[in-house]
Amino acid sequence: MKKRTSILVALMVTAMCACPVMAEDNNLKVGFSELDIDGAWRICQTDSMQQEADSRGYDYVMTNAEYDTEKQVADVEDLISQGCNFLFIAPIDMDAIVPALDAAKTAEIPVILLDREATGTWGEDWLTTIIADYVQQGEMCGEWIVDNNNMDEPLKIVEITGVEGGSDVKDRAQGLRNITDEHDNIEIVASQSGEWSRTTAQEVTANIIQSTGGEFDVVYCHNDEMALGVVLALKAAGMKPGEDVQIVAIDGQKEAIEGIIAGEINCIATCSPRFGKAAFDAMETYLSGEELPEKIINEETLITADNAEEQLEFGF
Repeated sequence: MKKRTSILVALMVTAMCACPVMAEDNNLKVGFSELDIDGAWRICQTDSMQQEADSRGYDYVMTNAEYDTEKQVADVEDLISQGCNFLFIAPIDMDAIVPALDAAKTAEIPVILLDREATGTWGEDWLTTIIADYVQQGEMCGEWIVDNNNMDEPLKIVEITGVEGGSDVKDRAQGLRNITDEHDNIEIVASQSGEWSRTTAQEVTANIIQSTGGEFDVVYCHNDEMALGVVLALKAAGMKPGEDVQIVAIDGQKEAIEGIIAGEINCIATCSPRFGKAAFDAMETYLSGEELPEKIINEETLITADNAEEQLEFGF
């Protein structure tokens, strides 16, 4: 682990109003409350965090909330009781995570939020939020839809969302509407949760096909896992994904990028799960005495048939 100023610098006043008295540098214990470890994206994120912690020599412990908000609060309390000096939290729900943030603040343990926002105040309840621009991701998908369809004809979109309550779900939905609301010919005919699951998205899409008679042109999915489920549902209904119905999604999962190459998925706005370096860089920046910005935004790109083969190596 590279040499850093002793964590006695925690006596200084930085982004947090009440700065914690930390352990010595070589005894720093770092905790990560992960919201779930289900699916390629979360597995990649947890691996990235573990690898970075190991490479820097930290005593590191992670919990899995299994998408249970009460369990996540209990997980954070457990991390505090284990003596963690620093916490990373990926909140399941913006509001439900507040008691966990309060517990960390009471214990004077600094927190960095990962990939989700929370209800509260930057600089008081957390140091910074490392996150993608989820609104922009939705806008990227919406712009692709507009650019690749006849705007003189009616266009019907089905939206398959993640689990309600997360800031990413709210923002990705808003991002799409920021674009589609500008066009009178576009109608979102259905918006249902696929719960981030391939299986659930397949079931939800099958029901939408039945209820609409398959009368829609585009399916917008909040992640790639659900897009892969949509592909299966369309095929089962005798429809050609990517041709009869366009599929646009978010993440950058290798299997979904391969779907673009195969012509079954049309575009993906990336959302990298590799948070480890940015997370521990931000923590060390804080511990060295520097202030952190309100947000640290990950840069993303749009994958289409034009660049899918070259982007495949960056998938997860």
